[in-house]
Amino acid sequence: MSQVNVDTINEYNSAAGVTIDGLLIKDGAIPSISGGLSSAQQFRLTANVTSTGDITANWEVPDTENQGNMGSLVSESSGIFTFSETGFYFISFGAVHDVNPAGDATAEISIHLTNDNSTYTASAIGTFGGSQVRDAGFGNVSTIIDVTNTTNDKVKFNFIEYTGNTRIIGSTTANKTCVTFMKLGDT
Repeated sequence: MSQVNVDTINEYNSAAGVTIDGLLIKDGAIPSISGGLSSAQQFRLTANVTSTGDITANWEVPDTENQGNMGSLVSESSGIFTFSETGFYFISFGAVHDVNPAGDATAEISIHLTNDNSTYTASAIGTFGGSQVRDAGFGNVSTIIDVTNTTNDKVKFNFIEYTGNTRIIGSTTANKTCVTFMKLGDT
């Protein structure tokens, strides 16, 4: 393999930019190459959740068709999600939900964070409800966190049924209720 050593590379045509290994650089704008998106992972619920509290069971890595994860910086045990690297992470919690039977019903989903591996605080909350038989929908909450300590900074997800008969839906073949973690960059 050959090596080229230069001090400066100039664009031949400033409108075209320079492409290096598939990365287009235009007009002197240098994208962040190091510390960029290095991990994108999902976990989904495989069973319905009908009881209030932390969601501690039935999480799996999606494995249907071409579903996959990029990297493996987040792991799950008993509903607690742990990071193996520090950095800024985008976290999303989406849930298919329904109300059954008829009657006023309300519930919420939420993302909870800790920085001491003990005391959790809700950082994103979404509510839903209905009054008809089989009122259904999809809700999503998200947050960005700065993980500075992989021992103490953790995440868990919660479902609270306030009134009526509500649930969030799980599946082993599709992401109906799932969480997504993306490492955005270094801290």
